[in-house]
Amino acid sequence: MRVETILDGRVEWGALRGKILERVTPGEAERRLIEAFCERTERELTARLREAGLRAVAEVHGSTAHGTWLSGERDVDIFLVLDPSYGRDALQRALDVAKAYVGEGWTEAYAEHPYIRAVVEGFDVEFVPCFRVDPREGLISATDRTPLHTRFVNARLPRAGQDEVRLLKQFARGIGVYGAEVKIGGFSGYLCELLVIRFGSFEGVLGAAAGWRRGEVVDIAGGAEREELKKRFRDPLIVVDPVDPGRNVASPVTDTALWTFVAAARAFLRKPEERFFYPEEEPVSPEALLEALRGRESNLLFVVIEDDDVDVPDILWGQLYKAEKALANLLRKREFHVIRSAAWSDEASRHILVFELESAAIPGVVKLKGPPVEMAESSERFLRAHLNADSTVSGPWIEGRRWWVETRRKQTDASSLLSSALRDGGRGVGVSRRLSDKIAQGYQVLMDEEIAGHLRGDFARFLHRFLKGRPVWLD
Repeated sequence: MRVETILDGRVEWGALRGKILERVTPGEAERRLIEAFCERTERELTARLREAGLRAVAEVHGSTAHGTWLSGERDVDIFLVLDPSYGRDALQRALDVAKAYVGEGWTEAYAEHPYIRAVVEGFDVEFVPCFRVDPREGLISATDRTPLHTRFVNARLPRAGQDEVRLLKQFARGIGVYGAEVKIGGFSGYLCELLVIRFGSFEGVLGAAAGWRRGEVVDIAGGAEREELKKRFRDPLIVVDPVDPGRNVASPVTDTALWTFVAAARAFLRKPEERFFYPEEEPVSPEALLEALRGRESNLLFVVIEDDDVDVPDILWGQLYKAEKALANLLRKREFHVIRSAAWSDEASRHILVFELESAAIPGVVKLKGPPVEMAESSERFLRAHLNADSTVSGPWIEGRRWWVETRRKQTDASSLLSSALRDGGRGVGVSRRLSDKIAQGYQVLMDEEIAGHLRGDFARFLHRFLKGRPVWLD
C-alpha cells in the first residue's frame, strides 16, 4: 500500500500527527528530571562499583539513552558495565553493589543471568550487569549487546527520527502489540527504532508493513542472503540485529502480534484516526457483562487460580499460556469445540483462564470410525476393543468399506472435565510444575454467570474486550 494514501491531501493527518507528537514527546521539565536522575545515578553507582574494587561503570541504556522514551514513562535501564577481563562471577559482584546502593525494596529477576528491579525516586529502574565488549570479538553474556545497541542507534537515528520512533511506539501500544515481554509477544522499543532507521519514518514503516508476508526479512546491515536468513530464523518476522547478526530482534513477535500490526497499518493508511494511538475504553458494568453472557449462544468456562507467591511476569505468563494451551487441547481431544481461549492475570494474586465453547455439554454417544475391512489385523484389534466393551452402545457394523461403532463418551460435561484434570494441578495434561502446585492448592471452575464475583477492575475490561472480539481500531 502506498504511504501517499495518508499524505496526499490529508490535512487532517498532519494535524493529528502534531497532536499525537505533543502527547508522546517529553516536555523540557520532564526531560530535565529524568536526565538529572540518570546522571546522578550513573555517577554515584560508578563510585560504589569502584569502591568495591571493580573496574566498571554505570551507564544508562535503552530508550532513555536513545532519546526515544514516551512522555510519562518512568522506566530506566542502568547497566553495570564491567571490564571484559573479569570472569562471569563479577556479574554477581556488580549486582551486589547495586543491591546495596538501592537498599531495601529490590526484587531479583532472571534473563541469562540475574538482574534487579527497584523503584528509585519514583522511577522503575532495572539494574543489569554486563561486560564491555568489542563486537568483533563476540559477547561474553547476552546483555553485552545492549551498550552496542545504544552506540548503533545514536549513530544512525537522526534527532528528527526520535519523534518517528515515538509515533511508532505509541501506535504499537494503542493496538496492543508494544512490548517484547511474554505477555505481549510484540514489538520491543529497539525493534521500533530499527524499523524507523530502515524505513525512514513512522509512515514509511506502516507503508512497508502493509505489504509484509510471513518470514519478511529486514536486514539493515545487509550481510546475508534473504533465503539463508529465512532458513536460520523461522520466525514470523525477521529483523537482523545489526550489532549481532546471529540474533533476530523480532523473534519475540508472535503471529498474532505481527498480523495485528499489519492489519492495523493497512486500516490506518486508509483512514488515520486517533483511536489507533489512544483507544477509548468503553464503560463496563458487571450487569452489562452478565447480560452479554446470558445472551451469548455459547458457553464460557473460567479457571480461577488464587496465588500468594506470584512469579516475575515473564515466567508467570509463560506458565499461564502453557496451561491455557494444555487445557484447550484437552477439551478438543475430548471433542468439545473450543472457539477461543485466553489468559488474564493481575500479576499479584489472581489468574483466570477463559475458554469459549460452542457448548459445554455434548451428547453421551458418538459414532466412531474404524478401519477398512480389508485391513485384517486392524479390523481384529478394533473388534476386540469394541465388540463386548461396556462403552459400546451399538455395533460394531460395516458401513461401506469400513467398520463403525456407536460408543459412550467418557466425558460429556466440559466443566467436570476441567475440574477432574485439575485435581492434580493439571500436571497430567501439561500444566507446568510450578503453576500446577499452585492450582492443586485451590482453584475454581466457573461457567458463564458464575464468574459474577470477579467482574471488576481490569478483569471486567479484559472480559468485555474478549466478548466483543473485534479490536477497537477496526470499523
